[in-house]
Amino acid sequence: MSLSSSIPYSPQIKIPELMERGKTQVSTLPIYRDGALVAPTQVRYTLIAPDGSKLVNDAVATYPGNVPEYTHTPSILPETLNLGEGYLQEWTVTILGEAKLFRRSCAMVKRRLYPVVSDGDLTSTYSQLADIRPSNLTSYQSYIDEAWYTLIQKLRNEGGGLEYLVMSAEAFRSAHQNLSLYYIFRDFHSSLGQSNGRYLDLASEHYKQWHHDWKGINFIYDYDHSGTADTPNTRQAKQPVIYLTQSGGFRGRRR
Repeated sequence: MSLSSSIPYSPQIKIPELMERGKTQVSTLPIYRDGALVAPTQVRYTLIAPDGSKLVNDAVATYPGNVPEYTHTPSILPETLNLGEGYLQEWTVTILGEAKLFRRSCAMVKRRLYPVVSDGDLTSTYSQLADIRPSNLTSYQSYIDEAWYTLIQKLRNEGGGLEYLVMSAEAFRSAHQNLSLYYIFRDFHSSLGQSNGRYLDLASEHYKQWHHDWKGINFIYDYDHSGTADTPNTRQAKQPVIYLTQSGGFRGRRR
């Protein structure tokens, strides 16, 4: 009898997958172990709706560059699907002869929320950032991306709302910018191996500022998934998300 391996492989899942109805889109699931991508020998993919029906059932997926990948066509994600939370991806990935099942939560949405912070926003605050950027980096995008994922996680974890229902992306700009700068200066300080110094002071300053910004965030929201603001002339603070007990779906799910 063969024994199942207990090796804890790590799929890269930072936030729930957002899937836009009626569009072709690609889902990926990089899987890591010991700092490197794991090499699959077979990948199969299933997409499950909140009611348990399978929109994709055990389909063959590809793994270019060792990254599991599946392309959804508009016929798989038609406009008739319910909007909201409760969708689930299942990736069955064969690694070293064993089939491993990885799950990722996802939501069906009308549109995504995109960040509004880029390198230019950081260098407009600190013009020297472009000159002191480490030689192994061409931009600060990795810090910006990580800060964005942290903001989305925090919004969800605190019950402040669902990012894809926020209509005013600029509401996150200041918090996103300050958190990005915190990550950058904290990394600079760490690389120098000092117990204190200018970079530590800057990291502490931006850490406090991003927390201050976060407390004051307010935005225009689309409660009913209509794609338009419910109260366009009124901005509101982060709001709680209410879930159904039966299926874990978002109460505001709409067609």
